[in-house]
Amino acid sequence: MGALGHFLERQGIPTTSISLVREHTEIVRPPRALWVTFELGRPLGAPDDPPFQRRVVKAALDLLARTDGPLIVDHSEHVPEVTDFSGWACPISLAPSATDSLAAEIDRLATWYDRSRDRLGRTTVGVSGLDMSAAGALVMQALDGTLPPAQALKEATDDLRAYYLEAAAAFPDPGSARSRKEWLWSETKLGQSLLTLQPRLAASADPQHKILGNLTLIPATERWRLTGGAP
Repeated sequence: MGALGHFLERQGIPTTSISLVREHTEIVRPPRALWVTFELGRPLGAPDDPPFQRRVVKAALDLLARTDGPLIVDHSEHVPEVTDFSGWACPISLAPSATDSLAAEIDRLATWYDRSRDRLGRTTVGVSGLDMSAAGALVMQALDGTLPPAQALKEATDDLRAYYLEAAAAFPDPGSARSRKEWLWSETKLGQSLLTLQPRLAASADPQHKILGNLTLIPATERWRLTGGAP
């Protein structure tokens, strides 16, 4: 922003800025900067305090009257000590909650999946030809005791696993591929549902359901979860 400020100034447009990291500002030397001692990401101070924030903005704008730059001016106010951090929490729910149904969990991940797909320009979801709500409904049907055709169920669960992992890759803190798989199998309704479904498929008289349950529904790296052992 400091470099941009100098460019605009050369075009006759006065500029001002707010600095959160004084050391960087001293190196860049913008035309005018108000240095504040606030938390990173909070250039106007504490949330839900409009009068305080207006004073910060006014102090920065007042620097426009100065012509002796580059300059850094220390703001005179500091954020009071915060004891209630509830207003500082991100209001967006990033991941499924413990009270979600599978259908609700799938719906809650849609925004993150869309972001991941748009960023990458591709997706591995789609082999089943179903939307994710319909794929989830097939899993619930199987859990309720009516097993769909094995191939349809396999393709639906493959799509759902890919959908969850791609959605998780778009979280603000996506972690690693390994941690996202751990999240899927240990923290989501989908993971719980597939682990619950496996023995029912394995016990089916239908050979295709039996193959799905015994070989492909649960990846080999996750099958230890079926016995409650260790990886």
